[in-house]
Amino acid sequence: MPASVALRQAAPHDVVLGDPAFSPVPSPGSRLVVAVGSNAAPQVLRRKLAQVHSSDTICLQPVHVTNITVGHSAHIAARGYVPAAPILAGQQSITTIAAWLGPAHIEALDATEPNYHRQTVNTRDHPLIHDRPTPSLPADRPPLTSEFDLYVSRHGVLADPVTGDPVPFGSQAHVLAWLSRRLDDPTFAGPVSDVCSRLAADPEAVTARMRGAGVSRPGDFRATPSIGHDR
Repeated sequence: MPASVALRQAAPHDVVLGDPAFSPVPSPGSRLVVAVGSNAAPQVLRRKLAQVHSSDTICLQPVHVTNITVGHSAHIAARGYVPAAPILAGQQSITTIAAWLGPAHIEALDATEPNYHRQTVNTRDHPLIHDRPTPSLPADRPPLTSEFDLYVSRHGVLADPVTGDPVPFGSQAHVLAWLSRRLDDPTFAGPVSDVCSRLAADPEAVTARMRGAGVSRPGDFRATPSIGHDR
């Protein structure tokens, strides 16, 4: 039976009903983007897309996606944490938020994700269904599409250097402790807030050190023959 990964980030923290930036109906020409990580939060999308000048609205719905799981990108974000990334994984699944976004929104969101590339997959390889409604999102359920986009890490995902098994998505305390052990590096040890402050001082150098230690593997989406295109 597929293992379901419920992302903490997928739970909307604020009500979008009545907000003019959001709509229960996708705008014409919108693309469906399935979020893995902070883009699942409506307030994050609102902040990232606040300067977009477009009549298109954002339509959010909870979804369940199969043959994908979540791990950690093999890089350090600007604020010093280890972010989430999707991984191709047969018979596993995630529950998260999908957003229908217009062209201007897509372009703006791409610009906020320099460590990821947006890649198109189809629902034959990655079945996509509506998840149960939430009080914060519209009850209407727009039809799902035959393909959707994901932001896939350009750095690969953290993985055991011996087995190649990806590190399951977890708390920052868990993943930082894993890196501290694997790299034998005290930079990653200590309270999470302290570690993130240290890593934020030079995230590119720490990312390069992780890459050199061989603790990453590709997310594998590029190897999937049915992928439509990437950006």
